Amino acid sequence: METIKLTRARTHAAVAAMLLGSVAWSGGALAQNVSNTNPNAVTTSTTTTNAATAATTNAMTNNAVTVNAAAAQNNNSGGASSRGAPTDPGVRGGDPGAGGALPGLNDVERQYFDVAKEVFQEVDAGPDGLGPRFNLDSCSGCHSQPTIGGTSPTTNPQVTVATLMGAKNVVPPFVTANGPVREARFVRNRDGSPDGGVHSLFVITGRSDAAGCNIAQPNFAAELARNNVVFRIPTPVFGLGLVENVSDGTLEAALAANAQQKRALGISGHFNHNGNDGTIARFGWKAQNKSLLLFSGEAYNVEMGITNELFQNERDSDPACQFKVTPNDSTPLVSAETASPSASFQSDIDLFAAFMRFSAPPTPASAAATPVAQTAPAAQTTGAATATTGAATATTGAASGTTATGAATATSTLMASASADASSVLPSAAGSAAASSSSAASSGASVTRGNQVFSNVGCQACHIKTLTTAKSPLTGQSNVTIQPFSDFAVHEMGTGLADGVSQGTANGNEFRTAPLWGVGQRIFFLHDGRTKDLNEAILQHASRGSEANTVINNYNLLARDDKQALINYLRSL
Repeated sequence: METIKLTRARTHAAVAAMLLGSVAWSGGALAQNVSNTNPNAVTTSTTTTNAATAATTNAMTNNAVTVNAAAAQNNNSGGASSRGAPTDPGVRGGDPGAGGALPGLNDVERQYFDVAKEVFQEVDAGPDGLGPRFNLDSCSGCHSQPTIGGTSPTTNPQVTVATLMGAKNVVPPFVTANGPVREARFVRNRDGSPDGGVHSLFVITGRSDAAGCNIAQPNFAAELARNNVVFRIPTPVFGLGLVENVSDGTLEAALAANAQQKRALGISGHFNHNGNDGTIARFGWKAQNKSLLLFSGEAYNVEMGITNELFQNERDSDPACQFKVTPNDSTPLVSAETASPSASFQSDIDLFAAFMRFSAPPTPASAAATPVAQTAPAAQTTGAATATTGAATATTGAASGTTATGAATATSTLMASASADASSVLPSAAGSAAASSSSAASSGASVTRGNQVFSNVGCQACHIKTLTTAKSPLTGQSNVTIQPFSDFAVHEMGTGLADGVSQGTANGNEFRTAPLWGVGQRIFFLHDGRTKDLNEAILQHASRGSEANTVINNYNLLARDDKQALINYLRSL
């Protein structure tokens, strides 16, 4: 027991010093305490830790997520802290703060954006080239929360489109009315070779605008039984023109920054490079697309089945299911007579890219407009800590030991020397008094504190806050400082989030750092939309092999007030 006390106290002191850059802490040494373990198990036996790890591994057999496996993972997220779980206050209301044009566009650019936004919302049918296989019939159907250009809405439009106009589709069990918009990928082909491609949910068979087409949906039941189906949800497209205009050199410098801290946290990461010109790709869950035009062309073909000048070939070539010449979408040689003379000579995919390119980034909420969950009453927090076997006792014991007390004191001194506001961020987890709940009752104070917690536990190592754009021919996009909260690199996320799908240089365990701007108004989280709860989404970052294990361990060491402040801060973005 004395060994456990000393180890915990030394860990708390070392983590705090490491985050302040005060010590050179090796990733390997720190990994002995935090990597590949259930954060709940810091004070429990080796047997318990091994059992929890085995459960996590078994839940992700073959790196594929089935409906049942995803549900199981929601209850096996790397462990809730013994100090009590925070409450996600949910999607903040008020003005979306997104979806409009970049400020300062000239008249020509603004007209172009307005038409592009209208085309982004168009609903396509058989005569437009919809299908023969598709996931939805409009761009804005997938990208509509909290407004046009966002992500999955509250009510999933895929349920309705499945039988629209007489279509005979069966809605797969992983698509629900209140769940996220999803695309499905198969990890492996029947012969065991890698697949990874999108298998569209629906077909146009039976639709009144598709007479004579009789192709069948994929056999999702059989593939689910093989544990072979993984999912993706739509990513928001706000402000992506600015992201597109960040130079490769800027991204490389951002990834290389704070190298000592990243090594100590076990974070590395790399960029997904385009296979032709070698430049950095940055769009999509695995940063698989280099440009917004490529992103648009692929989505038009894969999600809606509409061929275009970038993706000219039908994904199902049955001639009985073709109702428009290929490519379905092409550059008009005669004016389409839109409100924008420039847009009148553009293809749909050019206009989709323009909508994203001229779209303003999300605007954070003011403290007054941010829903903030309050800290639990003292009795509730105490009960939560007591409920975890031995955790509260071990923490108290560590603080009472002579050597442990010295370590905790050193931690408090280090944290306080960095910032008075940070003085309890990690020491409270080491046994000192938690921050008073009265300070968290103020939304402004809680969000401000959450900003500090975000940095102190190490979130900013991947979700870097600021980048600066390069020069641009477009108004207002040159040398602009943006806050996407992403390094746009791909990182090893471990068995818990792995989907087994490789794209470019991103392997089956790697994902791009998800930009967090606008996260306060999103409903569903993680690449497959498995949770609506931000705390759960954070915990899901920890699993065997994940680069985020140390950061999530730091998060689990926090007092509940500090966890709550972090959640409140994220909901303010």
